[in-house]
Amino acid sequence: MLKERALFKFGSFALDPVAKVLFRDGEPVHLTRKSVETLLVLVENSGRVLTKEEIMSAVWGDRVVDEANLAQNIAVVRKALGASKGSPAHIETFPGRGYRLEGPVTSTIEERIPDIGTKMLNEAPISPAVIPDLPSNAPSIGKRNSVLIPVALGFIGVLAGVAFLWNRSATTAPPDDTAFRVMPATRMPGKEYQPVLTRDGKRIAFLSAEDGLAPPSVWVQDSEGGGSRQLTKTASHHSSPVWSPDGIEVAFLRVQPSSTEIVISSSDGSAQRVVAQMPGATYGFDHRMLDWAPGGQWLAVSHALAPGASLALYLIHAKSGERRSLTVPGTGVVGDVDPRFSPDGSTVSFVRLIHRSQQEIFTVQVKSGHTKRLTNLGKRISGHDWTRDGKSLVFASDRRGDFRLWRLKLNGNDEGRSAAALPIYSEFPLQLSTARAADALVYSSLHQDRNIWRFDLKTLTWKRTIASSGQDASPQYSPSGDRICFRSDRSGEEQLWVSNADGSNGLQVTRSSNRPSVGRWSPDGSSIVFNSPQTGEVYIATKSTDNTWSVRNIRVQGIHPVFSPDGGSIYAGGPSAIVRFDVRGGSVEQIVQTKGEALALSRDGRYLYFVREPNDTALWRVELGKSTPTRVLDGLVPGCTSCWALVENGVYFLGSDKQSFDRQMLFFHDLRTNRDRVVAPYPEPLWPLGSGPFSISPDAQTLLSVRVEPSNSDAMLVTPFR
Repeated sequence: MLKERALFKFGSFALDPVAKVLFRDGEPVHLTRKSVETLLVLVENSGRVLTKEEIMSAVWGDRVVDEANLAQNIAVVRKALGASKGSPAHIETFPGRGYRLEGPVTSTIEERIPDIGTKMLNEAPISPAVIPDLPSNAPSIGKRNSVLIPVALGFIGVLAGVAFLWNRSATTAPPDDTAFRVMPATRMPGKEYQPVLTRDGKRIAFLSAEDGLAPPSVWVQDSEGGGSRQLTKTASHHSSPVWSPDGIEVAFLRVQPSSTEIVISSSDGSAQRVVAQMPGATYGFDHRMLDWAPGGQWLAVSHALAPGASLALYLIHAKSGERRSLTVPGTGVVGDVDPRFSPDGSTVSFVRLIHRSQQEIFTVQVKSGHTKRLTNLGKRISGHDWTRDGKSLVFASDRRGDFRLWRLKLNGNDEGRSAAALPIYSEFPLQLSTARAADALVYSSLHQDRNIWRFDLKTLTWKRTIASSGQDASPQYSPSGDRICFRSDRSGEEQLWVSNADGSNGLQVTRSSNRPSVGRWSPDGSSIVFNSPQTGEVYIATKSTDNTWSVRNIRVQGIHPVFSPDGGSIYAGGPSAIVRFDVRGGSVEQIVQTKGEALALSRDGRYLYFVREPNDTALWRVELGKSTPTRVLDGLVPGCTSCWALVENGVYFLGSDKQSFDRQMLFFHDLRTNRDRVVAPYPEPLWPLGSGPFSISPDAQTLLSVRVEPSNSDAMLVTPFR
């Protein structure tokens, strides 16, 4: 363990260049590795304007990333520093050039600095690369301060030597099909996402949203920039643009409060027609929900035809609007999304949303309906498409922590185990499209920064309570109201954390590779129960006297478990029944013969509340000791079936704004009158999947929920991509 370290100091901050840890007044600040590396480059060159290219080269080396990643990192660092203009920690922006840390920065030797960074390095798991995608340490742009002590330099040398040997043993010349260039395809304000190329790769269609409030619209332009044109002029929520095989028309979804329309437009927007209208509205999913068959006659669409039903794939005739069923995902999953026709049109590949943190790739034969599973990753898959020759699929997944592209050769029996990594990375979900008659691929990185906010139910005001550069969600007040349990990926993977009620003193509770579900407190606040979405096993985390947490598997399966009012039992949902079992495990008793999840008990312990399906819009309850559930309310946002919280006489819940489907309202349902009233409009659209439940403080004065911060993203063109 190092007793001394060289630190860069500026203002109230100290940055350890070896362990890559930022301290504020001696306490570590939670930042992602890339965010710290971005700050380190600015610190090492304080007072000098660094170009974006210089910073990206130093931070990412040979990795292919777009400027949106740098902009996001700068935003994260600024939020962590919280420095005003003129202070040593302020980061200046020079439009069209780059960034500069105002400084001054000093380099000092500190003794007995907590060895947090070294501990992180020692505990970090190392997985062998499928292909060489681990770049060597990025060189520093400026000259390091000469006062760096020999022991620190020696440690850097050891790390560099290990990195050199690692890369020397693991790398070979990259194959020809990974030699490509990446250039921006779009440069509009706000975010551009769901990009799709024409067959010849010369034009691109995409969604554009200038801020966090405006609904997305469909745009088209040349793939190498220029000639942008907006196709949609209405204020409706638009989704999933796709080109016709001849590149003359664009199809897209127009989502309205009570229906979803499939619209086909000429590429200049002069003529548009509605091909089909489907009941209900599907909203809140990142994936593309529409594709056009190579033959031009059929469209494949993902949709739920009834409230609460899983998303399924349907074939829609491009002229008559005739509808045919293509997949039947069954119950217990969110559904099938991201349809992609194979180049010959015989097969549709798609992503099955099993859970917010688990998606897998399947194929279905268009004629026979035969379905086949291709991957078994247990991770997120944010997008995919076929290669030009139809022999491989390219998909984006976070199977190693960050999102990157992978190539899966279709040899019939690999189930994704032989997928090879491609050198295109992002800290956020990637969406992609390939050209079918050209060597080109387009992608975008969809930035979504979820943070936890507190809403005062009396003053109707918001205050951000828990925030990081990661995704913070699923907050739950402790029974005494002085602590919050929440889920966050700030450590690199989703885990449960506990903080004070004001968000301070965050402490990681779980460290398993199985991403935990929502954590629910025991009545005495000493334990937290949760389940693994991958295995369904139920765990209990218990706090010890030294403020550490231990986790045990009680060897029972269930969904969204909750403690009984006396703390002796646990209720949990299941695929066919809601069950109860002892906190020590053992036998399982069926309470009611219905599927259930997102469970909550009334404070008097009389009623158990739940929803039945992942996309359910109805809230149900059953009186304990009885077997027949009753419907409590309708109107939950699909995909956000846990976005509600109980109080003594009612339920606060997230529902849709009747005038604008992709905007939501906070409602209160009075259990005495069985009526709903609007509490307040939600500040910006909330993408439901992954946001988690609401929570009410014990005094019923404040509500915890998740809000999504505004973000930026551009579409990037990759050529030649084979």
